[in-house]
Amino acid sequence: MKILHIANTDFEDELLNQKRSALNLIHLQLQFLPTLYADPEDGIGVTHLPIEATSSPFYLLSCDKCPYSQVESWGASREIAQWAKGHRLQYSMPPWEVVRTVNSKEFSFLQGPKLPGASLLRTQQEVAAWIATTPGPKVLKSCFGVSGRGHALLPCDPKRIERLGLPVIGEPWVSRQLDFSTQWLIGAEISYLGATICVCDARGKYVENRVGDVHIPHLEAHLEVAYPILQKMQAMGFFGNVGIDAFIYDDNKLHPIVEINARKTMGYVALRFQQHHFPKQTIALKYLAGSGRQNLLPSGIVKEDGTQIYFQRQLVVAY
Repeated sequence: MKILHIANTDFEDELLNQKRSALNLIHLQLQFLPTLYADPEDGIGVTHLPIEATSSPFYLLSCDKCPYSQVESWGASREIAQWAKGHRLQYSMPPWEVVRTVNSKEFSFLQGPKLPGASLLRTQQEVAAWIATTPGPKVLKSCFGVSGRGHALLPCDPKRIERLGLPVIGEPWVSRQLDFSTQWLIGAEISYLGATICVCDARGKYVENRVGDVHIPHLEAHLEVAYPILQKMQAMGFFGNVGIDAFIYDDNKLHPIVEINARKTMGYVALRFQQHHFPKQTIALKYLAGSGRQNLLPSGIVKEDGTQIYFQRQLVVAY
């Protein structure tokens, strides 16, 4: 069955019911991520063709006729479900409320062990009291945010705290020694796909994934905590890709469940890319500003009027 992949990497915006920008350059670029994990016979649904396109698997989503029979997305999407229905394509997704629940940091927080002093804060009064009584550096996290977005490292402007919304997660700011993620697929069975080391900047923004022959301390302990949570998600009716983040901190302590991303992730991309192209090597996928490197993604897109837009970042592989 020929699959059309749609990388809706603005998935979190749909979760928040936010208006999605048609010209967000990062999401316009990341829509081409399936070129790194799709099978050769599959297609890739895009809003614009890349500048470099010649004969390619790209299919414009604005076209009426679609030569594929099934859609697979980055994250579950009501918008994609509606589009697939209009094009008479198969597309399966869990109930939307289940999708929202399991992608919330509230769900992640309540399912796994907590950092000492961490708390789920449901009112502004609780936020103020937690800040006043929690010593040292600390962070507030929105229940829906990605790659450092939706974090407020304290102290900060009170307006930034208000913009996080409620509830929020309050956590002490700890010294992280190693971030990693495990990748899973929930279907009739729960499949473990592998693990990657994650590198983020000082504010938690994604920089790279390392995959291959990597040593991850406490991985087995993390898996033991993660698997029952995945079973619960399965029982709730969720199916599809899941990435679970964890980290090692403060002299080799494990925080086994930092965040659950019930969708594809850059860790999943790195695993599939390494398995397809570098199965015997350890590699890193890096998402960097600048140019001059061998970019794994298109350098830009062609708009409907023929003008070209160039991206400011590159996804590159390092060995």
